[in-house]
Amino acid sequence: MKKIMALCVIFLILPAFAQDKLTEEQAQLELAEVNQQLAEAEAALAELESQVEALRAEVGDMQATRDELVAKRDALQEEWKICQYGRYKVVEGDWLSKIASMRKVYHDGAQWPMIYEANKDKISNPNLIYPGWVLLIPYLDDYSVVPGDCLWLIASYLSIYSNAKRWPEIFEANKDKISDPDMIYPRQVFVIPHD
Repeated sequence: MKKIMALCVIFLILPAFAQDKLTEEQAQLELAEVNQQLAEAEAALAELESQVEALRAEVGDMQATRDELVAKRDALQEEWKICQYGRYKVVEGDWLSKIASMRKVYHDGAQWPMIYEANKDKISNPNLIYPGWVLLIPYLDDYSVVPGDCLWLIASYLSIYSNAKRWPEIFEANKDKISDPDMIYPRQVFVIPHD
């Protein structure tokens, strides 16, 4: 039985060893073909590596351009914000805390530093302002209602929108506090949206 098994194994393995052997010439041809394929693959790889380097350089340029554009956008947003500020023309007898305490400005003289900071390019000494100067009045992000206010009056203030027609923006942003736009009460604090 063991002999039969051994013969079966030999007959199964023998055909694998009995395959045609390559001649030296065929082996040389196959080796040359493999070497050529390897050379072509290396050339293709070198070309791809140069393309990758070119793309990396392009990505670097694009990132630099993006950073430049982001900086420009930020500068333009700041400029736009300043363009939206209210404007006040100084008259004889004005000083910063007097302007800040005006109803149409902040109702609070202690807010004068906001005006000073927004106008540092013009004001070197906060105690010296001159008639005829036009000062920027930075807007408020929230507003506390005082007696006599209504939404269109609030919207007209220099520290809000300087435009009474924009009162619906205040109403829309504060619907949780205002059920009727004609009924607002002192000491209510409204969010003032600035887009």
